[in-house]
Formats: sequence, structure tokens, C-alpha cells
Amino acid sequence: MYVAVLVVCKSILQESFYKYILALLNGLFLIVIYPNPIHFFLLVLYSYLLTFLCADVFKFKKKIWGILFLLLPMLLVKFDIRIHSYTGKLNDLISFAGLSYASFRIMGYYMDKAPKEKMADITSYFNFLSFTPTLLIGPIDKYSRFKISQDNGFTNINPENFIIGWNNLVKGIAFKYILAEAVDRYWLSKYDTQSKEFLPMVNNMYGYFVYLFFDFAGYSFMALGIGKMMGIHVPVNFTNPFLAVNPSDFWRRFHISLGDWLKEYFFTPLYLFFTRMKGLKPYPLLRQNASLFLTFLLMGCWNGFRFNYILSGSLFGLYSMIHNTYTVQCKKKGKDVFFGNMNPIAVRCISIFIMINLSALAVYIFSGRCHL
Repeated sequence: MYVAVLVVCKSILQESFYKYILALLNGLFLIVIYPNPIHFFLLVLYSYLLTFLCADVFKFKKKIWGILFLLLPMLLVKFDIRIHSYTGKLNDLISFAGLSYASFRIMGYYMDKAPKEKMADITSYFNFLSFTPTLLIGPIDKYSRFKISQDNGFTNINPENFIIGWNNLVKGIAFKYILAEAVDRYWLSKYDTQSKEFLPMVNNMYGYFVYLFFDFAGYSFMALGIGKMMGIHVPVNFTNPFLAVNPSDFWRRFHISLGDWLKEYFFTPLYLFFTRMKGLKPYPLLRQNASLFLTFLLMGCWNGFRFNYILSGSLFGLYSMIHNTYTVQCKKKGKDVFFGNMNPIAVRCISIFIMINLSALAVYIFSGRCHL
């Protein structure tokens, strides 16, 4: 329906009206899916005004203060802070589906904004945070990329993009409503999630890993497809994660937008921070590994301050540290210190096998199904 509205509007309105039509459609979607849509509108106003104050009025040299203020709503929800009845009501007010993704977009916009750069207009900013296909579970986009798509919105609505979008939409539907459903019904449901026996736990581990991929990738492909038909480019979020050969490769294939976001806005600044510390200058490997571990620890905490989320993130951090150390040692010695001169095809197959099992274990712990 949204695509049809935009197609009709394209024939009667100028390009500059696209963002207003999109804002109207996004607003209507919020009203339909949220019991109290005012929650989201308040977050938009709060983050917009706070970004203006931090970046243009007070001009904080250290952006960490602005980041903490902007992430405050999400942190209150994640920590579930309820000191007394008033804070409890406040927490209920700011908690809604999609808060984490919106918060990451908000922080990304604030980090990217140059000191003398003009603030985004409120309509474009609202569209960036509330774009219907990516509202609830991403992918996480950058404002600059979204703005380019929005500025060419009506132009991007054409038969070629419609076909590309339709193909991705069909792929997403097949992934989410056929394959994920089949895995859940004929694999996961066959085993007791509370069992501590070896075979049920192993089946739950691999079954959930496959289910999560089809479910999450399915939604992402649907978002990409609908976005394309609406004239907005949505970044690809999954590219064959079961073929990953190491932790770094895995995050270039699985939830790509989150991996890119963490690398750009957390790993890189953190590594630069450690680099400026005199005591750590002689230890580049330590700086890299510490930055990697803390980045994935943050990823775990982003999902929630629960033991299974934090442990899962820590495991991915540990995998990344071990692989990074292995890579550095290979470069130092000029040879593969683990596989030696083994056939490259065999090395790739073994690497894929190891990575599938390590990822499945971390995701299994993340799911909360693991009862060790």
C-alpha cells in the first residue's frame, strides 16, 4: 500500500515533496503498531534537541558526554532502573520496540555530525529514525546514506528498482515464513529446550543457529525489498554467514550493519584511545585485543544486561582476540603457524567448520536455551 501511495504521489508531486509523504506514512505506521506512539515522537524530539545543544550550542569537544545523554533512554531501559514509582513510570514511558536500533542511529548521526555542519531538517531526521521497513530490527543505516536516497526518492521509484525490491521481498518471505517456520516446527520443537542431555542440547544449538539466520535474514531481505520499492536504499545485512572462515569474516556476513557500526563508532575510537596511552604504545597486539573484546562485550550488553547476552558477546570477543593473535603471529613468522603448508581448499573447509561450531555455540548461549 505504501509503495502504491508513493507511486501515485510521484505522478502528481515534485521531488521535494517525497520526504513529507514518507514522514506521513512513517507516522501512520507508528500510530498503528505502537499502543502509545508518543513514546517514539518524544525520543525524536529529545534526541534532535539534545544533538543541537551538544553539537551546536555547547559544542562539546569530547563527544562522550553527548553520547551518554543521547543513550540515556536506552540505558535506563536496559538497566531497568526503578528507584521509586516516578522513575518506574518514566522507564515505562521510554521503553518501546525498536528503541535500541533508534538509539544506535541517533548516536551515529551525532558522531558523524561535523562541528560546523548544519543540523538535519526535522522531517529528514524523523524519517531516518522511523523508516518503516527498518524501524523494529534494522538494518542500522547511516544518516548520510539515507539522506541521499530520500533526496532522490521519487526518482528511485522505477520499474528496475521495483523488480529488485520484489525479488528481495520474496526471498525474505521465503526465509522467514517458510524456512524459519520449517526449522522451528520440524527441528526445534522436537527437542525439549529445558533438557540438559547432550543430544537435545546439540540439536537446540544448531537448530536455533539455523532458525535465527533464516528468521533474521528473512526480515532483513524484506526490509531491503520494501525499502527499494519505496525509493530508499537499505544496506544488505546478510551474505552467506555459514561460509565465514574466521570471526572477522563472520561479522562481514552476519548482521553486517551492526558489525560496521561497532567497528566505526566503538572499536576504532577505543583503539585510538588506547594508542594515545603511553604505557600501551609498545603493545599494539594488546591494544587491538582489548579493543576487540570490549567491542563485543558492548554488543552483548546492547541486547540487554543479562548473563546470557553478556557471555555470548564475551565469547565472540574471545574468538576475535584469538584469531587476531593468530593473524599477527602468521605475519611475524611469514607462514601459517597453525595449518602450515596444508592445501588451501582443505584449510578453508576446516576454517568454515570451526567457525560454524563456534558461532553456533555463542548464538546458543545468546538464545537463553543453554542450561549448563
